[in-house]
Amino acid sequence: MNLSTSSQPQDSSIRILHDKEPSNQELGSPSGTDQHHHHGWKYTLQYYFPHYTYQPIGAVQIEERPSWLYCIAYGIQHVLAMFSGVIVLPLILGYDSNTSLFFSGVSTMIFFIVTGGRVPSYLGCSGSFVSIILTISNYASTSNLEMNTNTATVQGAIFVLSLTYAAIALVVMVFGYKWLEFFMPPRSIITSIGLHLSFLSYDKAVKSPFDTYMAIATACAIMLISVYAPTNALRRIALLLGTMTGYFIHAMCNLKGIGPSIDYSEIVSNPWIRAPSVYFSLKFDSSSIGMVMPILIVLLAENLGHMKAIGSITHRPMLSYVGRAYLGDAMGCFVASLTGAVPFTTYAENIGVLSVTQVFSPLVILFAAVFAMLLGFFAKFSAIVKSIPQGVLGGVTIILYTLIAITGVRIWVVNKVDFNDTRNIFVGGLPVILATVMQTPLQVSNFQLDGIGVATFGSIILYQVLKGYDGLSMYRKSIQSTFNKNKAREIV
Repeated sequence: MNLSTSSQPQDSSIRILHDKEPSNQELGSPSGTDQHHHHGWKYTLQYYFPHYTYQPIGAVQIEERPSWLYCIAYGIQHVLAMFSGVIVLPLILGYDSNTSLFFSGVSTMIFFIVTGGRVPSYLGCSGSFVSIILTISNYASTSNLEMNTNTATVQGAIFVLSLTYAAIALVVMVFGYKWLEFFMPPRSIITSIGLHLSFLSYDKAVKSPFDTYMAIATACAIMLISVYAPTNALRRIALLLGTMTGYFIHAMCNLKGIGPSIDYSEIVSNPWIRAPSVYFSLKFDSSSIGMVMPILIVLLAENLGHMKAIGSITHRPMLSYVGRAYLGDAMGCFVASLTGAVPFTTYAENIGVLSVTQVFSPLVILFAAVFAMLLGFFAKFSAIVKSIPQGVLGGVTIILYTLIAITGVRIWVVNKVDFNDTRNIFVGGLPVILATVMQTPLQVSNFQLDGIGVATFGSIILYQVLKGYDGLSMYRKSIQSTFNKNKAREIV
């Protein structure tokens, strides 16, 4: 989960720009006397998407595009960077990889349309839902890479979450996002998710001595590739290359009669081409809905962080599109709830790819979506993924959950959270400890919370209780910011 940012310093004018509405030029509307006809949301469909101009060399900005051949090449690279988000996570949860691939492309296209083609983000399966899905479906205790058949209540809960998310998105589109920051605690929740899930990786890695050796070999391969690979492009797909390395080592051991044999039966029996499966089954359960809803806080914080990161590396006023980005995320979760896929949200790995390539054109992301949809029809691909041995998968997930946990720590560092302040110690530390040690859900009457839910609510409550007078000042500023924005809209 590498959330890269540009190394270039930002001056005050750039920081101020991030808090302003996008200019007419950035929105793609015409110049001259006709500008007032197309201001803000009132511009016509003709100017809803940018007129992407061809940029043959150098950095490619949001309103530009590289050559069509490079659009395809960079799009494929984005899909490869999504390996953990559209392949590993569905595999861990017992979901169909082809379904996740195809509908991640569909969700990304919807996000592209909702944001007017101005936010370069790919939607992948969110790691924030892993613990909740495993708990509700009771899949962790029975998992041996077979399909998860107990997802109806999960899909029903995610359906409700997506509608709530969309409602919040509409509020943000009208009133702005500043009021949300009043409720957002220091980002301990993301770290909590990684540490909470680390126990699952350990269980997979120690099923047998051979699995332990394979987990160590796979994890070492990923780390070595991510550090010593000759190009940044290879480092970005270290999870994919490390998994292939672990798979190859396991297969070579099988040839020598060492370790459990890899099951190739599905690879042989599956056709080359097959339409992605759709698992439409909604069951609404109040307990499951209660467990899923705390993740909404995580999604709001993550997406806002992603928008700030994209604004930082592109030097564009991306915060004006937070409401639309929230709505695009909500649509991704909605699509997942109707198709039996892991919920789709904006993914930090692709922000890292943007930072490395300096190609920020959302048109490239659109090509990535098309490529993912085509790959979703390749049935043998899903069979190959399902054949990944337990030990190899254990090594991959150890690294994956480490990256999730360290992303939260990175956010603390970037935001310069002061841990000399006793309040931050409790607000940041206690939820992390609770999420790590709570491997069984907390049951209160008919309401159930897992470790992530307890950490989320605990973090929010502690944040509100302990911030004292500073909190009242923040609340006043957030209300004032919202009022000023609405007043500016009325004047326009």
